[in-house]
Amino acid sequence: MRLKVRIRQSLGCAVLIVALALCCSGQSNPSLIASAKGITTDDEMHEWVTYYYLHPRPDLTVSAIQLMSKKGWLSKSSSQSPLAAFLAQVFASNGDKLNAWVTELKTETEDQKIMAALALWMSHSSESKKLLEQMAVKGSASYQDYVKGLIRDDHPPDFLKDAISSPGFLDALWGSFFATGDERYVRRLISTLPLLSSKDTQNVLIGGAAQWSLASNAEQHPRVMEICKSELSKLPDDQKPVLEKVIESAHDRTK
Repeated sequence: MRLKVRIRQSLGCAVLIVALALCCSGQSNPSLIASAKGITTDDEMHEWVTYYYLHPRPDLTVSAIQLMSKKGWLSKSSSQSPLAAFLAQVFASNGDKLNAWVTELKTETEDQKIMAALALWMSHSSESKKLLEQMAVKGSASYQDYVKGLIRDDHPPDFLKDAISSPGFLDALWGSFFATGDERYVRRLISTLPLLSSKDTQNVLIGGAAQWSLASNAEQHPRVMEICKSELSKLPDDQKPVLEKVIESAHDRTK
């Protein structure tokens, strides 16, 4: 139970994935990684994570995790879940590559092995469960306990269904969208905008973080702007002003 609480609490961080997306300005530049054999720079990492859904390069996954480790991201509990949410989608769509990736990561630092285990757990496939069992028999005692705890907990977060209870949950939604381009994750973000009028401070923080991140990503991602405009036509009249403001703000940023 303690392990599960720690994982859930890590969703309470600031909007980390969006911060990564904004660390390098501008639109997608696929040429940065078109012929890359590994992720070695901030610009390459930005392109690989933020626009993965447009031009996926699963073959760069291990090198990306290695760079995340060098930057210290994987050792921070606040960043583990949002990054794992992104990687879980990559893992889920590349089941035929998982064994090779895990085999390579087994020889890397413990934070990389923990990230691989967490992403496998979140991907929640029959293949990932088998690999978790293999990972649980080697490494330090604390690492083995961590992986065994994941195996015992058969209820990883479902970011399309679980209640959005903190601003940090939005990180996982964006991470999942960047990996898949699935509009359902953006629609979930839009669904929190009415919380801005709540009397509960936590709800207002969630709504505010969603508003900011939607405007920021609608500026950079035509796909996000397209989803926002499509959802606007479906909203009740009393909910339209906030999303209209998001769209207007994104347009203003591009001028």
